Amino acid sequence: MEFRVLGPVGIWRDERFVSIVGQKQRTLLAVLVLNANRVVSHDRLLVALWGSAVPASGRRLLHNHLWSLRRLLGDIAALASSPAGYALQIPAGSSDLDVFDTKVEQARTALSAGDAVQAAERFREALSLWRGPALAGTHPEFQLTEGPGLEERRIVTLTERIDVDLALGGNSELIAELRRFVAENPLHEKFRGQLMLALYRAGRAAEALKEYRLAHRYFRNELGLEPGEDLAGLHQAILSADPSLDPEPRHLETSAAPRLLSIPRQLPSDIARFTGRKDDLRQLDLMLSTGEGGIPAMVITSIAGTAGIGKTALATHWGHRVAGLFPDGQLYVNLHGYSQGQPVEAAQALHRLLRGLGVAVEEIPKEADERETLYRSLLADRRVLVVLDNAASPDQVRPLLPGSPSCKVVITSRDSLRGLWVTHDVRGMTLDVLSADEARDLLVAILGTERTRGEAEALSQLAGLCGHLPLALRLAAAHLAGQPSLSIDDMVARLRNENPLVALEIGEDPHTGVRAAFELSYRALPETARRVFRLMGFHPGPDIGVDAVLVLVGLPSGEGRSAIDRLVAAHLIQRGDGGRLAMHDLVRVYARDRSELDDRAVDRCDALSRLFDWYLYTADGAMNLFDPGRLSMLTDIPAEHSCKKVFGRPEAAASWLDEEYPSLVSMISYCAVQGWRDHAWKIARTLSRFFYMNDRIDDWITTHRISLAATRELGDLHGEAEVLGSLGYAYIFVGKYDDYLELQQRALSLRRATEDRRGEAKALRDIGYGLIRTGRPGEAIEICRQSLAIERALGERPDGQGALYHLAIAYLQVGRLEEAVESLQECRSYVRKEDSRHKDAYILLYQGDAYLRLGRIDEALKCHTEALRIGREMKNPRLEADAINNLGRDHGRNGLHAKAIEYHEKALAQVRELRDRELECEILCDLSHTLLADGNPIEAVKHSRAALQLATDLKYVYFQGYAHKGIAEAMEALGEKEEFKIHLEKALAVFAPMGIPEADAVAERLAAL
Repeated sequence: MEFRVLGPVGIWRDERFVSIVGQKQRTLLAVLVLNANRVVSHDRLLVALWGSAVPASGRRLLHNHLWSLRRLLGDIAALASSPAGYALQIPAGSSDLDVFDTKVEQARTALSAGDAVQAAERFREALSLWRGPALAGTHPEFQLTEGPGLEERRIVTLTERIDVDLALGGNSELIAELRRFVAENPLHEKFRGQLMLALYRAGRAAEALKEYRLAHRYFRNELGLEPGEDLAGLHQAILSADPSLDPEPRHLETSAAPRLLSIPRQLPSDIARFTGRKDDLRQLDLMLSTGEGGIPAMVITSIAGTAGIGKTALATHWGHRVAGLFPDGQLYVNLHGYSQGQPVEAAQALHRLLRGLGVAVEEIPKEADERETLYRSLLADRRVLVVLDNAASPDQVRPLLPGSPSCKVVITSRDSLRGLWVTHDVRGMTLDVLSADEARDLLVAILGTERTRGEAEALSQLAGLCGHLPLALRLAAAHLAGQPSLSIDDMVARLRNENPLVALEIGEDPHTGVRAAFELSYRALPETARRVFRLMGFHPGPDIGVDAVLVLVGLPSGEGRSAIDRLVAAHLIQRGDGGRLAMHDLVRVYARDRSELDDRAVDRCDALSRLFDWYLYTADGAMNLFDPGRLSMLTDIPAEHSCKKVFGRPEAAASWLDEEYPSLVSMISYCAVQGWRDHAWKIARTLSRFFYMNDRIDDWITTHRISLAATRELGDLHGEAEVLGSLGYAYIFVGKYDDYLELQQRALSLRRATEDRRGEAKALRDIGYGLIRTGRPGEAIEICRQSLAIERALGERPDGQGALYHLAIAYLQVGRLEEAVESLQECRSYVRKEDSRHKDAYILLYQGDAYLRLGRIDEALKCHTEALRIGREMKNPRLEADAINNLGRDHGRNGLHAKAIEYHEKALAQVRELRDRELECEILCDLSHTLLADGNPIEAVKHSRAALQLATDLKYVYFQGYAHKGIAEAMEALGEKEEFKIHLEKALAVFAPMGIPEADAVAERLAAL
């Protein structure tokens, strides 16, 4: 776990960056991290959050933000409070700033001890922690106050690192970097002087002198000053070729070491327009360390990754970048592990390496082990970089490794070469595709700014269709560069509408295409792994679990897992969080193409049917645990599906649903289009409660619309009714109450047409719920009674959140409180038998509401406290916010207005993060009521107006009336009689048709006027 402030503010936890939602939260975390383990005063926190515009309610709002931050931190850090303020208590090394300071101190210590290489490494490690401007995403005034100091520390460290690199002889490699720093900081004399020295030592004295003239002109024009004494002194030293400017010798020959016959410079030319990979380059820079405790060590880095990912480009570019640190040369050999021809044998590679070191052909030993001995002897105590490109196996590589700790080795391979890790100390790197920004930058670099100006959106689409794979990007750019009349939009259309592997091929050079690159990796696989690979290409989700792969391919666990490991090692698939497996988009296309060639259609269809059955029955079993008491549509599980995953605990079921959720949603669309329509609607309907309980409303609506079309194509009236009813519920959460009722009426008609009495009862109760939400509780009571009568006639136990539950809510709205309590108690008795905590919590919320309106406040508090406990245990933020708000109402009724307001505001902050506008509307109304009771009508009317706007947008009838009533009462307190009367009349217009007690109360107030 790491707190980050040197860039975007957030928390790095479990190998993931946890972004902090909201500027205030990020600022609060940042100021506490900057002052870790020290008390930060309330005033300082307020100024950090609001700058010079601290609101009157700042203290209360600060406490809300602190509460939210404490909840976010959980058990990873303590947020201690004291009368003086707050302190974030974290161990040393828990923030990137603390690690930065430690690394800088280590670098300076190493420099004092004369270990410049160790110092350079530590400086690089420290600077790699910066991920952009410090404190990004925090309050602008806070950034202006705290940011410059942090940036100055970075600049000082950067100049120290460059001084060390200059001392190590990396002059040529530093020039481009220093030119950029000078352009960004033209008045920074230290950077300018370092650039002049690097140029001079690289034999470019004239350019060094020119830099001084440019600096002199810039200082005179901008500041009216002369350059400082240090820069002027350096200028004079260059003019006189002062020997003190020459670097100190860093390498001495010893008579014991074999003589290098020549200095090899075998690296291929640097990749044209190399782009991005900053973090990967920094990781390679760590090779330059001297080892544990300052003891020299031969460092081996293995760069692995899929075909076309840019392994060779990275290794070559880095080799050129640090060439100055390897004065005895750079060796390179392409081992052709994944090429058209045969891999290079170790003896052949040693022959080439020895020739590179200047050994005459006739002097190269015939025996392979003698070649190894000569090779290692020549490299003893020499500083040589060895790049072994495109390795096939550990056995091919081992004989080519030097024995000298002063040498460094970089290996590239599509295989992870895990066997090599057993026998040698290997630092592994796995390359991922470029980021979206890096991919666009590469296209711009190749095509030029003129061709790409104003094409940002098209470039992003092109990069996305290439999957951000460097080889695919370069091929797409090559097509565009070779056909000036072809627009970027045309290339995008071609990749979107054609097979992208075909579209990216270059006819005159077929071996450079993406397909050809993948083909080499595929051909190296055993047949079982090839079959697993081909079928995995048809899984519709973004990733897949191992269990699902075994079902898809129909293999025993051991054989299937071995094939998966082989694919991971070959980097044709990637293993991510929790062991889930993913495929690059272009690799997926290639896998499907291979399946079309190598698999029978019937076998592929059987495999996918087996997979979709497994998902359907496993999801059903998970939902039975996740939502106890639900009525499953899948009553009898066929014997062939007994392999479905079985869960022992609700938490395991919930975890599986979370993991598989993206795949399940993708599967619904895929099945509806590709001929598995029955699976499509059944999976969607199975997940409906999961959509609701996790606030996935958009996915709920989208999947059910697709499923509705699938049921109609099947002519399945039962399925159509099921989907209509579930889709209707989803519409409630986007304020489409009329659509909800229409869909439920259509579902009712289908239920009656198919003589489905159980379904008829369900459709009636769903209509009753819609009538409640649209302000017709009287009608709802009658409809719910009809539904309940059918259930009881069928001899069924009422659902804990079915007709009886909706009947209780309708009773509550019309003021029949005792009947509401009685019905809710009966609901709880059923829910306890179902062991459904979620349903129990919502029954408790309504039961507490009834008790509160009956004046039984202690019982209300008990119900709402229990609901809050369940919400927190289930980690359900919506339920938690609902319960907190209800506790606010309880405390307000007890006259504890300050405490009540605190509860309401906590609930409001939480629900706004969830973007639940319906619950937000309710909380705003309750907060307004409590503020008015606390003597703050101005704030009360503001919140009531906000609630009215939400209720109007959502067509939430009851709360439209409640918001008008809140505005009226606040206006009365402010002495605005006319406004008071207007809004009271509007409230009555809403309440009167509903036939609820609030209508009588409002009517009496108006009569009194």
